[in-house]
This record gives sequence, C-alpha cells and structure tokens, in this order.
Amino acid sequence: MTLAAVLYLIVMVLLISAAWAGLSAAPWVPLKRKDIARMVELAQIKTGDKVYDLGCGDGRLVFASARAGANAIGIEMFILVYLYAKTKSFFVPGSRIIFGNFFRHDLSDADAIFVFLMIKAYPKLIKKLEQELKSGCKIIVYCWPIEQWRDKLIIIDKPNNIKLPIYVYQFN
Repeated sequence: MTLAAVLYLIVMVLLISAAWAGLSAAPWVPLKRKDIARMVELAQIKTGDKVYDLGCGDGRLVFASARAGANAIGIEMFILVYLYAKTKSFFVPGSRIIFGNFFRHDLSDADAIFVFLMIKAYPKLIKKLEQELKSGCKIIVYCWPIEQWRDKLIIIDKPNNIKLPIYVYQFN
C-alpha cells in the first residue's frame, strides 16, 4: 500500500467518523470555558457523583467535572476528538473517555448528564433517558431546551443576550 493510499484511508476514516457523529446527534462544536464553568456549577456536582457527557468532544466538561470531584465519563464517536480527549484523560484523575454511541450505553447510574446536541436527537434521547434515569438525576442542557420536559425544568440560566442559555432538568 502506498503512502498516498494510507493517507487517503486515514482522511476517509476521519471524514466518515465526523459525518457519523454529526448526523446521529451533533457535530463537534467546542464549548467556551465560561460556559463549561457555568454548566459544572449548575450541575452542583458532589464528590463521587457519576457524571456523563453525551458526545463529549474534546472532553472539556468531563475534565472539569472530574476536577470538581465527580467520576466523569465522556462518550464520543468522532474519532479525532475522541483520541485527543482519551489522551488527555490519562492526566485527569476521575475522568474516563469512551469511544462509541451514547445511545448504546447504560446511563442508569448517572447523577448528572451533560447534553449539547442538536434538537433532532432529542426524541430518541428523551425515550432513552426516561427509561433509564434514576430519581434525582439532573440533565444539564446547553443551548436548546427540551420542550417535552417543561415539568422537569428547574433552572434556566441565561444571564444576558451574549451567553447561550443552559437548562437544568431533574428527574423525580
């Protein structure tokens, strides 16, 4: 196999991985540091909490949650950012990055779940979470609200028009 063929294969794998992630739930869009801090604060993480970031990208929320004392797990299917986050996870105790589709992972032990996905993923996500989540679990959603969960909404954090809103839902 020639070098050009190997490079072509690598590029194709990366493009397919990015398309798969983007089409199934959301493309990778990194969060701003200030928004990460807001989300972690709104999650009210306690030492030992189990926290998931669905579609964790480069792991920013996972690492911030681990530093706050959580057992933080990120699930990502875009291989390039997964590899970056996985590498960083070796240096952040309490963090773990998994390659795969979060729809195929059991989330029943979650105390908090971070969501920054496209609205098109919500119907499938809602069904999954309603079947799996335990009472008291918080779902911290960036940018787009989950309209079907108005009765579970406990916080809307939108300090000004510059920052995107964060919605906190809780299962009881």
